[in-house]
Amino acid sequence: MKNIRKPMYGKEEMGRLLKWFFGLPLIFVLYIVLSMIMPARADGRRMVLVLNIISYIVFIMVTAVVVKKFLKFPFGKLISFNRPFSGKYLVIGFWPMFALCLGTSFLWKALQPEKFTYSLQPGWPVDFLLSYVLLVLAALLEELLCRAYIAFFVKDDLEKRPKQSLIYCLSSAAVFTILHFQNPEVHGSGAVYAMVFYFIMGFALMAVYLRTEGIEAALGIHIANNLVSAWFFTYGDAALRTNAIYTQTSEIGPLTLLQAVFCTVVSTLIVLACSRRQPSSKSPDKL
Repeated sequence: MKNIRKPMYGKEEMGRLLKWFFGLPLIFVLYIVLSMIMPARADGRRMVLVLNIISYIVFIMVTAVVVKKFLKFPFGKLISFNRPFSGKYLVIGFWPMFALCLGTSFLWKALQPEKFTYSLQPGWPVDFLLSYVLLVLAALLEELLCRAYIAFFVKDDLEKRPKQSLIYCLSSAAVFTILHFQNPEVHGSGAVYAMVFYFIMGFALMAVYLRTEGIEAALGIHIANNLVSAWFFTYGDAALRTNAIYTQTSEIGPLTLLQAVFCTVVSTLIVLACSRRQPSSKSPDKL
């Protein structure tokens, strides 16, 4: 009798696993439907921002309903596991990434000024506010789907074994890359470099999520990266055109990838180092 192998999952656990497996495609389908309903070609850049904000708010609400009603899982647990939301983790994730991205971008501009044009237009305070709200919502949604959702795929508790954590990081990186397949930069000449960056960033942010047991630090890194692109340095073929100060005319290449990876890796290491000094996961504000 001792040689009889037990099934990998019980009937109830297998049913839950199947729900989680089909839950993510269900959410993506709903996202596509909402994106089709939302007028993509609105009258003017500002109206595009407003409609995208509304779309993301609705989609986050739909995601919460799917997680709570369909998957029978507490939505709040995806955000900060079993503890209160940590504003300090959010700050620790945000500021290193923001400073590195902004600093290296200005350095790149100083070295190759001919590839940058001043593009700030009147009405920028309102545009900055709208783009900030939009990028926060977009980052929150992507962190919920590409990090928190995957982290609780197998169990109700975070799996901390190194091998399992590696699988989660690779899965998150793959899903995060696939999620950005619709972006213009993935279809241009720099598609390979863009996909490599998305994969590395997805891997790094999942490592941050697992280490800190919450979405805050990864969310801060994500927001900082998008904020520099939305306010200071945008691309001509960016997924969402914003009223940024400068527009970079050069295409995504090896040096751009190196810059982005450097900022992501250093910011990730800073967060991981700060989390090691934390005395207890139950008191995240004591850093």
